[in-house]
Amino acid sequence: MNKISCFYSLGGINYKNGFVTSCPQQSDRLFEIESGQTILPSEIINSKGFKDHRKEMMTGTWSQGCHLCKEVEEAKAGESMRKSLWFMGPDFTTVDLEGNYKEDGSIDFSNLRHIELRFSNACNMACLHCSTVYSSGWMSKLKNYQTTDEDKFYRLHQLTKEMHGVNGVTTSIDLDNDQVEDIVKDLNKHFLSLEKVDFAGGEVLYQKQFFHCLNFLKDHPNASNMNVTFHSNFNVDFDPEKLSSLLANFKSSRIMISIDAGKNIYPYFRTGNWDKLTDNLRKFREINDFTQVCAVCTTSIYQMMDIENIFESFLTLDFDWINSSIVYTPRYLNPSLIMFQYKDEIMQDIFSVEQYIKKTYFDRIKNFETTEKLRSWSPDHKVFNDIRSSWIAIQNIKNYVVNTSLDYKNYKSFLKYVEKTDVIWKQNFNDHFKKFKFVDGKIERITHND
Repeated sequence: MNKISCFYSLGGINYKNGFVTSCPQQSDRLFEIESGQTILPSEIINSKGFKDHRKEMMTGTWSQGCHLCKEVEEAKAGESMRKSLWFMGPDFTTVDLEGNYKEDGSIDFSNLRHIELRFSNACNMACLHCSTVYSSGWMSKLKNYQTTDEDKFYRLHQLTKEMHGVNGVTTSIDLDNDQVEDIVKDLNKHFLSLEKVDFAGGEVLYQKQFFHCLNFLKDHPNASNMNVTFHSNFNVDFDPEKLSSLLANFKSSRIMISIDAGKNIYPYFRTGNWDKLTDNLRKFREINDFTQVCAVCTTSIYQMMDIENIFESFLTLDFDWINSSIVYTPRYLNPSLIMFQYKDEIMQDIFSVEQYIKKTYFDRIKNFETTEKLRSWSPDHKVFNDIRSSWIAIQNIKNYVVNTSLDYKNYKSFLKYVEKTDVIWKQNFNDHFKKFKFVDGKIERITHND
Protein backbone atom coordinates (compact mmCIF):
# COMPACT_ATOMS: atom_id res chain seq x y z
CA MET A 1 0.00 0.00 0.00
CA ASN A 2 1.07 3.59 -0.54
CA LYS A 3 2.26 5.52 2.47
CA ILE A 4 -0.15 7.97 4.09
CA SER A 5 1.95 11.11 4.30
CA CYS A 6 1.04 13.20 7.31
CA PHE A 7 2.92 16.23 8.59
CA TYR A 8 1.64 15.70 12.12
CA SER A 9 2.62 12.06 12.49
CA LEU A 10 6.18 13.01 11.48
CA GLY A 11 6.45 16.46 13.01
CA GLY A 12 3.83 17.06 15.67
CA ILE A 13 3.03 16.39 19.30
CA ASN A 14 -0.23 17.20 21.07
CA TYR A 15 -0.89 17.19 24.83
CA LYS A 16 -4.46 16.21 25.66
CA ASN A 17 -6.33 15.03 28.74
CA GLY A 18 -3.96 12.60 30.38
CA PHE A 19 -2.30 11.47 27.18
CA VAL A 20 -0.20 12.71 24.27
CA THR A 21 -0.81 12.20 20.58
CA SER A 22 0.34 13.69 17.28
CA CYS A 23 -2.30 16.25 16.29
CA PRO A 24 -5.48 17.99 17.46
CA GLN A 25 -7.76 15.44 15.78
CA GLN A 26 -5.76 12.26 16.38
CA SER A 27 -7.37 10.37 19.27
CA ASP A 28 -5.07 7.38 19.91
CA ARG A 29 -3.49 7.53 23.32
CA LEU A 30 0.03 7.24 21.92
CA PHE A 31 1.55 8.03 25.30
CA GLU A 32 -0.29 7.83 28.61
CA ILE A 33 0.68 10.38 31.24
CA GLU A 34 0.40 8.35 34.40
CA SER A 35 1.26 9.46 37.91
CA GLY A 36 4.99 10.04 38.26
CA GLN A 37 5.62 9.36 34.58
CA THR A 38 7.57 11.68 32.31
CA ILE A 39 5.88 14.62 30.64
CA LEU A 40 8.95 15.72 28.66
CA PRO A 41 8.61 15.89 24.85
CA SER A 42 12.14 14.48 24.39
CA GLU A 43 11.12 11.29 26.20
CA ILE A 44 7.69 11.03 24.57
CA ILE A 45 8.25 11.70 20.89
CA ASN A 46 9.96 8.37 20.16
CA SER A 47 8.01 6.28 22.64
CA LYS A 48 6.47 3.02 21.42
CA GLY A 49 3.03 4.47 20.68
CA PHE A 50 4.42 7.28 18.55
CA LYS A 51 6.72 4.95 16.62
CA ASP A 52 3.93 2.45 15.97
CA HIS A 53 1.67 5.28 14.77
CA ARG A 54 4.28 6.48 12.27
CA LYS A 55 5.00 2.96 11.02
CA GLU A 56 1.31 2.39 10.35
CA MET A 57 0.92 5.59 8.38
CA MET A 58 4.17 5.22 6.46
CA THR A 59 3.26 1.69 5.38
CA GLY A 60 -0.20 2.67 4.17
CA THR A 61 -2.40 1.81 7.16
CA TRP A 62 -4.53 4.49 8.77
CA SER A 63 -4.01 4.62 12.52
CA GLN A 64 -7.30 4.04 14.33
CA GLY A 65 -7.25 7.48 15.91
CA CYS A 66 -6.89 9.13 12.49
CA HIS A 67 -10.41 8.14 11.48
CA LEU A 68 -11.67 11.72 11.20
CA CYS A 69 -9.24 12.57 8.40
CA LYS A 70 -9.90 9.21 6.78
CA GLU A 71 -13.68 9.74 6.81
CA VAL A 72 -13.46 13.24 5.35
CA GLU A 73 -11.15 12.10 2.56
CA GLU A 74 -13.24 9.05 1.70
CA ALA A 75 -16.44 11.11 1.61
CA LYS A 76 -14.70 13.89 -0.35
CA ALA A 77 -16.29 16.25 2.16
CA GLY A 78 -13.76 19.06 2.20
CA GLU A 79 -10.10 19.06 3.17
CA SER A 80 -8.86 16.88 6.01
CA MET A 81 -6.44 18.17 8.63
CA ARG A 82 -3.77 15.88 7.22
CA LYS A 83 -3.92 17.78 3.94
CA SER A 84 -4.51 21.26 5.31
CA LEU A 85 -2.00 23.50 6.99
CA TRP A 86 -3.94 26.75 6.58
CA PHE A 87 -4.06 27.38 10.33
CA MET A 88 -0.32 27.04 10.67
CA GLY A 89 -0.03 30.66 9.63
CA PRO A 90 1.57 32.49 6.70
CA ASP A 91 5.04 32.34 8.24
CA PHE A 92 5.09 28.59 8.68
CA THR A 93 7.79 26.84 6.67
CA THR A 94 6.88 23.43 5.30
CA VAL A 95 9.76 21.02 4.97
CA ASP A 96 10.32 17.43 3.94
CA LEU A 97 10.03 15.54 7.21
CA GLU A 98 10.17 12.07 5.67
CA GLY A 99 13.94 12.26 5.19
CA ASN A 100 14.48 11.90 8.94
CA TYR A 101 12.01 9.04 9.38
CA LYS A 102 13.60 5.73 10.37
CA GLU A 103 12.30 2.20 9.77
CA ASP A 104 11.71 1.64 13.49
CA GLY A 105 9.25 4.56 13.45
CA SER A 106 11.49 7.05 15.22
CA ILE A 107 12.34 10.57 14.04
CA ASP A 108 15.09 13.07 14.71
CA PHE A 109 14.36 15.81 17.22
CA SER A 110 14.79 18.28 14.35
CA ASN A 111 11.51 16.94 12.91
CA LEU A 112 9.36 18.45 15.65
CA ARG A 113 7.87 21.58 14.12
CA HIS A 114 4.49 21.78 15.87
CA ILE A 115 3.31 21.30 19.43
CA GLU A 116 -0.07 21.93 21.01
CA LEU A 117 -0.29 22.33 24.77
CA ARG A 118 -3.17 22.27 27.22
CA PHE A 119 -2.79 23.11 30.87
CA SER A 120 -6.14 22.48 32.50
CA ASN A 121 -9.88 22.50 31.86
CA ALA A 122 -10.35 25.79 33.73
CA CYS A 123 -12.88 27.74 31.69
CA ASN A 124 -15.46 30.44 32.22
CA MET A 125 -17.90 28.95 29.71
CA ALA A 126 -19.93 25.79 29.20
CA CYS A 127 -20.34 25.62 25.42
CA LEU A 128 -22.81 23.08 24.11
CA HIS A 129 -20.26 21.19 22.00
CA CYS A 130 -17.78 20.79 24.88
CA SER A 131 -17.52 18.43 27.86
CA THR A 132 -16.32 18.13 31.44
CA VAL A 133 -12.87 17.12 30.17
CA TYR A 134 -12.21 20.50 28.56
CA SER A 135 -14.42 22.80 30.60
CA SER A 136 -14.72 23.42 34.31
CA GLY A 137 -17.90 25.29 33.37
CA TRP A 138 -19.31 21.96 32.23
CA MET A 139 -18.29 20.40 35.52
CA SER A 140 -20.30 23.06 37.34
CA LYS A 141 -23.34 22.48 35.14
CA LEU A 142 -23.29 18.73 35.79
CA LYS A 143 -22.23 18.93 39.44
CA ASN A 144 -25.62 17.87 40.73
CA TYR A 145 -26.82 16.07 37.61
CA GLN A 146 -27.48 12.34 37.80
CA THR A 147 -27.05 10.43 34.56
CA THR A 148 -30.28 8.74 33.48
CA ASP A 149 -31.08 5.60 31.54
CA GLU A 150 -32.41 7.92 28.84
CA ASP A 151 -28.97 9.56 28.52
CA LYS A 152 -27.43 6.13 28.06
CA PHE A 153 -30.09 4.99 25.58
CA TYR A 154 -29.50 8.04 23.36
CA ARG A 155 -25.74 7.81 23.90
CA LEU A 156 -25.46 11.40 25.11
CA HIS A 157 -21.77 11.04 25.86
CA GLN A 158 -21.39 14.58 27.15
CA LEU A 159 -24.04 14.07 29.81
CA THR A 160 -22.83 10.59 30.75
CA LYS A 161 -19.30 12.06 31.01
CA GLU A 162 -17.94 9.44 28.61
CA MET A 163 -16.87 11.93 25.96
CA HIS A 164 -13.11 11.91 25.37
CA GLY A 165 -12.81 8.87 27.58
CA VAL A 166 -11.68 5.27 27.15
CA ASN A 167 -13.94 2.46 28.32
CA GLY A 168 -16.04 4.95 30.22
CA VAL A 169 -13.06 6.45 32.05
CA THR A 170 -11.88 10.02 31.49
CA THR A 171 -8.72 11.67 32.70
CA SER A 172 -8.20 15.34 33.35
CA ILE A 173 -5.76 17.93 32.09
CA ASP A 174 -3.71 19.20 34.98
CA LEU A 175 -0.28 20.72 34.38
CA ASP A 176 0.99 23.06 37.06
CA ASN A 177 3.53 25.87 36.59
CA ASP A 178 6.49 23.66 37.48
CA GLN A 179 5.49 21.02 34.94
CA VAL A 180 4.91 23.66 32.28
CA GLU A 181 8.35 25.08 32.99
CA ASP A 182 9.92 21.61 32.63
CA ILE A 183 8.20 21.03 29.27
CA VAL A 184 9.28 24.39 27.85
CA LYS A 185 12.86 24.03 29.03
CA ASP A 186 12.91 20.62 27.32
CA LEU A 187 11.66 22.21 24.11
CA ASN A 188 14.23 24.99 24.35
CA LYS A 189 17.06 22.48 24.82
CA HIS A 190 16.21 19.68 22.39
CA PHE A 191 13.83 20.91 19.70
CA LEU A 192 15.64 23.76 18.02
CA SER A 193 13.59 23.61 14.81
CA LEU A 194 10.24 24.11 16.54
CA GLU A 195 8.27 26.65 14.50
CA LYS A 196 4.67 26.52 15.67
CA VAL A 197 3.28 26.40 19.21
CA ASP A 198 -0.47 26.21 19.77
CA PHE A 199 -2.33 26.57 23.04
CA ALA A 200 -5.80 25.16 23.64
CA GLY A 201 -8.06 24.93 26.63
CA GLY A 202 -10.05 25.19 28.73
CA GLU A 203 -9.66 28.92 28.38
CA VAL A 204 -5.99 29.92 28.33
CA LEU A 205 -6.59 33.56 29.29
CA TYR A 206 -8.24 32.15 32.41
CA GLN A 207 -5.12 30.14 33.31
CA LYS A 208 -1.91 31.41 34.93
CA GLN A 209 0.08 28.58 33.30
CA PHE A 210 -0.38 30.17 29.86
CA PHE A 211 1.43 33.39 30.75
CA HIS A 212 4.07 31.44 32.68
CA CYS A 213 4.68 29.28 29.60
CA LEU A 214 5.07 32.25 27.24
CA ASN A 215 7.56 33.80 29.61
CA PHE A 216 9.87 30.78 29.27
CA LEU A 217 9.11 30.05 25.62
CA LYS A 218 10.43 33.50 24.63
CA ASP A 219 13.92 32.10 25.43
CA HIS A 220 13.65 29.36 22.80
CA PRO A 221 16.57 29.56 20.33
CA ASN A 222 14.10 29.71 17.43
CA ALA A 223 11.68 32.21 19.00
CA SER A 224 12.49 34.78 16.31
CA ASN A 225 11.18 32.32 13.69
CA MET A 226 8.30 30.97 15.73
CA ASN A 227 4.54 31.43 15.40
CA VAL A 228 2.50 31.29 18.60
CA THR A 229 -1.21 30.64 18.27
CA PHE A 230 -3.74 30.29 21.01
CA HIS A 231 -7.43 29.45 21.06
CA SER A 232 -9.59 31.60 23.28
CA ASN A 233 -13.17 32.67 23.82
CA PHE A 234 -11.81 36.19 24.50
CA ASN A 235 -14.64 36.65 26.99
CA VAL A 236 -12.63 36.92 30.19
CA ASP A 237 -10.91 39.71 32.08
CA PHE A 238 -7.24 39.93 31.11
CA ASP A 239 -4.46 42.49 30.74
CA PRO A 240 -4.16 43.23 27.00
CA GLU A 241 -0.85 45.07 27.46
CA LYS A 242 0.75 42.11 29.27
CA LEU A 243 -0.51 39.69 26.63
CA SER A 244 0.70 41.87 23.77
CA SER A 245 4.11 42.29 25.39
CA LEU A 246 4.60 38.52 25.66
CA LEU A 247 3.46 37.86 22.09
CA ALA A 248 5.92 40.46 20.79
CA ASN A 249 8.80 38.07 21.57
CA PHE A 250 7.95 35.81 18.63
CA LYS A 251 8.12 36.23 14.89
CA SER A 252 4.35 36.10 14.57
CA SER A 253 1.31 35.41 16.67
CA ARG A 254 -2.30 34.55 16.07
CA ILE A 255 -5.39 34.43 18.24
CA MET A 256 -8.12 32.03 17.16
CA ILE A 257 -11.25 33.32 18.85
CA SER A 258 -13.78 30.52 19.14
CA ILE A 259 -16.97 32.50 18.64
CA ASP A 260 -19.04 29.76 17.00
CA ALA A 261 -22.15 31.91 17.00
CA GLY A 262 -23.59 35.26 16.01
CA LYS A 263 -25.42 37.71 18.21
CA ASN A 264 -28.55 35.53 18.16
CA ILE A 265 -27.27 32.33 19.70
CA TYR A 266 -23.95 33.37 21.30
CA PRO A 267 -25.31 33.52 24.87
CA TYR A 268 -27.19 30.26 24.28
CA PHE A 269 -24.51 28.14 22.63
CA ARG A 270 -21.44 29.55 24.39
CA THR A 271 -22.99 31.00 27.57
CA GLY A 272 -20.98 34.16 26.92
CA ASN A 273 -21.58 37.89 26.65
CA TRP A 274 -21.39 39.34 23.13
CA ASP A 275 -20.67 42.88 24.36
CA LYS A 276 -17.75 41.68 26.49
CA LEU A 277 -16.32 39.81 23.51
CA THR A 278 -16.47 42.85 21.25
CA ASP A 279 -15.10 45.15 23.96
CA ASN A 280 -12.12 42.85 24.61
CA LEU A 281 -11.45 42.69 20.89
CA ARG A 282 -11.49 46.49 20.64
CA LYS A 283 -9.17 46.97 23.65
CA PHE A 284 -6.63 44.47 22.34
CA ARG A 285 -6.66 45.92 18.82
CA GLU A 286 -6.05 49.41 20.17
CA ILE A 287 -2.63 48.45 21.55
CA ASN A 288 -1.59 45.56 19.27
CA ASP A 289 -1.12 45.92 15.53
CA PHE A 290 1.01 42.83 14.88
CA THR A 291 -1.03 39.84 16.10
CA GLN A 292 -3.50 38.28 13.69
CA VAL A 293 -6.92 37.90 15.25
CA CYS A 294 -9.21 35.36 13.63
CA ALA A 295 -12.78 34.26 14.21
CA VAL A 296 -13.65 30.58 14.22
CA CYS A 297 -17.04 29.04 13.55
CA THR A 298 -16.93 25.58 15.06
CA THR A 299 -19.86 24.22 13.11
CA SER A 300 -22.39 21.85 14.64
CA ILE A 301 -26.05 21.29 13.86
CA TYR A 302 -26.78 24.29 16.09
CA GLN A 303 -24.77 26.60 13.84
CA MET A 304 -26.54 25.32 10.73
CA MET A 305 -29.82 26.62 12.12
CA ASP A 306 -28.49 30.17 12.44
CA ILE A 307 -25.76 30.21 9.79
CA GLU A 308 -26.75 33.54 8.24
CA ASN A 309 -26.58 35.53 11.47
CA ILE A 310 -23.23 33.94 12.30
CA PHE A 311 -21.50 35.16 9.16
CA GLU A 312 -23.28 38.51 9.29
CA SER A 313 -22.10 39.00 12.87
CA PHE A 314 -18.52 37.94 12.09
CA LEU A 315 -18.18 40.36 9.20
CA THR A 316 -19.07 43.33 11.42
CA LEU A 317 -16.02 42.73 13.63
CA ASP A 318 -12.34 43.59 13.20
CA PHE A 319 -10.90 40.21 12.18
CA ASP A 320 -8.03 39.31 9.90
CA TRP A 321 -9.51 35.97 8.92
CA ILE A 322 -12.71 34.01 9.42
CA ASN A 323 -12.45 30.25 9.55
CA SER A 324 -14.73 27.27 10.00
CA SER A 325 -14.28 23.82 11.48
CA ILE A 326 -16.60 20.86 11.84
CA VAL A 327 -17.95 19.23 14.99
CA TYR A 328 -17.32 15.60 14.09
CA THR A 329 -17.96 14.25 17.56
CA PRO A 330 -20.20 13.64 19.32
CA ARG A 331 -22.09 12.36 16.30
CA TYR A 332 -25.38 13.79 17.51
CA LEU A 333 -23.99 17.33 17.06
CA ASN A 334 -22.68 16.77 13.54
CA PRO A 335 -23.82 19.63 11.24
CA SER A 336 -24.96 17.26 8.48
CA LEU A 337 -27.82 15.97 10.66
CA ILE A 338 -30.04 18.95 9.85
CA MET A 339 -30.09 17.81 6.23
CA PHE A 340 -32.36 14.89 7.16
CA GLN A 341 -35.30 17.23 7.63
CA TYR A 342 -34.41 20.62 6.18
CA LYS A 343 -32.00 20.12 3.31
CA ASP A 344 -33.65 22.60 0.91
CA GLU A 345 -34.01 25.25 3.59
CA ILE A 346 -30.40 24.90 4.73
CA MET A 347 -29.13 25.12 1.17
CA GLN A 348 -31.13 28.32 0.76
CA ASP A 349 -29.64 29.69 3.97
CA ILE A 350 -26.14 28.88 2.72
CA PHE A 351 -26.96 30.62 -0.56
CA SER A 352 -28.07 33.66 1.45
CA VAL A 353 -24.71 33.64 3.27
CA GLU A 354 -22.92 33.57 -0.07
CA GLN A 355 -24.99 36.52 -1.30
CA TYR A 356 -24.29 38.45 1.89
CA ILE A 357 -20.54 37.91 1.53
CA LYS A 358 -20.68 39.18 -2.06
CA LYS A 359 -22.74 42.18 -1.03
CA THR A 360 -20.29 43.02 1.76
CA TYR A 361 -17.44 42.92 -0.72
CA PHE A 362 -19.13 45.26 -3.19
CA ASP A 363 -20.18 47.62 -0.40
CA ARG A 364 -16.57 47.86 0.71
CA ILE A 365 -15.36 48.52 -2.82
CA LYS A 366 -17.88 51.36 -3.13
CA ASN A 367 -16.47 52.88 0.05
CA PHE A 368 -12.87 51.92 -0.55
CA GLU A 369 -11.35 55.15 0.78
CA THR A 370 -12.62 54.03 4.17
CA THR A 371 -12.52 50.24 3.93
CA GLU A 372 -8.94 50.03 2.65
CA LYS A 373 -7.96 51.00 6.21
CA LEU A 374 -9.44 47.75 7.55
CA ARG A 375 -6.86 45.32 8.89
CA SER A 376 -8.26 42.58 6.69
CA TRP A 377 -7.35 44.47 3.52
CA SER A 378 -4.25 43.03 1.87
CA PRO A 379 -2.71 45.63 -0.48
CA ASP A 380 -0.28 43.03 -1.84
CA HIS A 381 -3.01 40.60 -2.89
CA LYS A 382 -5.79 43.16 -3.39
CA VAL A 383 -8.27 41.23 -1.25
CA PHE A 384 -10.13 41.61 2.01
CA ASN A 385 -8.90 38.55 3.87
CA ASP A 386 -11.95 38.28 6.11
CA ILE A 387 -14.25 38.24 3.07
CA ARG A 388 -12.10 35.80 1.13
CA SER A 389 -11.77 33.45 4.10
CA SER A 390 -15.51 33.73 4.84
CA TRP A 391 -16.21 32.49 1.34
CA ILE A 392 -13.85 29.56 1.80
CA ALA A 393 -15.37 28.81 5.21
CA ILE A 394 -18.95 28.62 3.97
CA GLN A 395 -17.87 26.50 0.98
CA ASN A 396 -16.17 24.06 3.34
CA ILE A 397 -19.30 23.86 5.46
CA LYS A 398 -21.50 23.36 2.41
CA ASN A 399 -19.26 20.64 0.96
CA TYR A 400 -19.27 18.80 4.24
CA VAL A 401 -23.01 18.78 4.93
CA VAL A 402 -23.84 17.92 1.32
CA ASN A 403 -21.42 15.01 1.15
CA THR A 404 -21.81 13.54 4.64
CA SER A 405 -24.53 11.18 5.74
CA LEU A 406 -24.91 9.80 9.25
CA ASP A 407 -27.33 7.42 10.90
CA TYR A 408 -30.72 9.03 11.61
CA LYS A 409 -30.54 7.86 15.21
CA ASN A 410 -27.96 10.60 15.77
CA TYR A 411 -30.55 13.21 14.83
CA LYS A 412 -32.98 11.73 17.35
CA SER A 413 -30.25 11.91 19.97
CA PHE A 414 -29.71 15.57 19.14
CA LEU A 415 -33.38 16.32 19.77
CA LYS A 416 -33.12 14.68 23.17
CA TYR A 417 -29.90 16.61 23.84
CA VAL A 418 -31.64 19.94 23.22
CA GLU A 419 -34.42 18.98 25.59
CA LYS A 420 -32.01 17.89 28.32
CA THR A 421 -29.51 20.75 28.11
CA ASP A 422 -32.20 23.42 28.04
CA VAL A 423 -33.29 22.15 31.45
CA ILE A 424 -29.78 21.75 32.88
CA TRP A 425 -28.51 25.08 31.49
CA LYS A 426 -31.78 26.81 32.46
CA GLN A 427 -32.21 28.35 29.03
CA ASN A 428 -34.62 28.12 26.11
CA PHE A 429 -33.76 27.26 22.50
CA ASN A 430 -36.78 29.27 21.31
CA ASP A 431 -35.52 32.49 22.89
CA HIS A 432 -32.53 32.63 20.55
CA PHE A 433 -33.14 30.88 17.24
CA LYS A 434 -35.09 32.94 14.72
CA LYS A 435 -35.76 30.45 11.90
CA PHE A 436 -36.27 27.30 13.92
CA LYS A 437 -38.21 26.39 17.04
CA PHE A 438 -38.07 23.42 19.36
CA VAL A 439 -41.65 22.25 19.88
CA ASP A 440 -42.79 19.00 21.54
CA GLY A 441 -39.35 17.45 21.15
CA LYS A 442 -39.00 18.35 17.47
CA ILE A 443 -37.26 21.00 15.40
CA GLU A 444 -39.64 23.09 13.29
CA ARG A 445 -38.79 25.63 10.62
CA ILE A 446 -40.82 28.77 11.23
CA THR A 447 -39.64 31.11 8.48
CA HIS A 448 -38.79 30.56 4.85
CA ASN A 449 -36.66 32.49 2.42
CA ASP A 450 -38.34 33.90 -0.67
